[in-house]
Amino acid sequence: MNVFMVGGTGLLGWHTVRELLSRGHVVSTIALPPLPAPGLLPAEVRCTLGDIATLGDEEALGLLSGQEGLIYAAGLDDRVLLDKPAYPKFREANVEHCLRFVRLARRAGVKKVVVFGSYFTYCDRLWPELDLTGRHCYIRSRREQLEAVLGESRDGMETVVLELPYIFGTMPGRMPLWTFLVDILRGMGKTVLYPQKTGGTAMVTVHQVAQAAAGALERGQGGTSYPIGGVNMPWSEFIPLLLAGMGGGARVLHLPKFMFKLGNLKLAHDHARQGKEGGLNLVALAEIMYREAYIDPEPSMTALGYGADDVRAAIRETVERCLQR
Repeated sequence: MNVFMVGGTGLLGWHTVRELLSRGHVVSTIALPPLPAPGLLPAEVRCTLGDIATLGDEEALGLLSGQEGLIYAAGLDDRVLLDKPAYPKFREANVEHCLRFVRLARRAGVKKVVVFGSYFTYCDRLWPELDLTGRHCYIRSRREQLEAVLGESRDGMETVVLELPYIFGTMPGRMPLWTFLVDILRGMGKTVLYPQKTGGTAMVTVHQVAQAAAGALERGQGGTSYPIGGVNMPWSEFIPLLLAGMGGGARVLHLPKFMFKLGNLKLAHDHARQGKEGGLNLVALAEIMYREAYIDPEPSMTALGYGADDVRAAIRETVERCLQR
């Protein structure tokens, strides 16, 4: 299959390109300049450096011409701190740019589209009482993206969304996004404060995401969102695992929810004084952090054909890379 990838030099995109090539697909991509490392992509991958936000329709159609599949691995991460109000920027990046490219793919004759989304949309369905889309502008943008993309699954083009949780792994030339958390933990010194033991999250490796993306392209059902799970890990295991990778020596103090909220309230006030806002409401975030945001991986593994992987080893590798600065 001829496959075009948006974001083929990002962490997830790079691993997905390699997975697609291993399955015999022909891959082209567009990525923001500059390349993070020389020789990053194999010679057979046609890479166009550019920004889809400024790419004209005719230019985009030229790139999509002759492609049978599209994988969209671009967007604005929830950890980005933006000038207030943040929502318009998240909507522009995660909804408008994505939907435009999907619709151009239809015009170009693409038959299958896979979009990388967020497991927060899965959590939104799981816990409607938390009003996650009303409280978090990032989650709102991701739900709007999911609904818009799946709504395009018609008239000979199938669309699929992968709802991705915490992801671990590395690639040449880029520092992991988890550097921010490693810095926070290091800044706490010998006593690390984190949510109490009742909460946790689903986690996957970059290899599992790549396999799931290729599987979604080859066998995913159009109009479907797939929560991508691997390992479900409580904070009481995850944080000590990070600390062990950082050299150990610190103890973890698990905070009750109200104390976690108070600490985040101060941080949110600091951001507000600077005129800044993140994608997640830091106080309301506690309602997620103190729950088990877990995914049963079996249904998506069966449907898309991706397998188990060593998430803990990927966490250790990620921490090691973060410390290489």
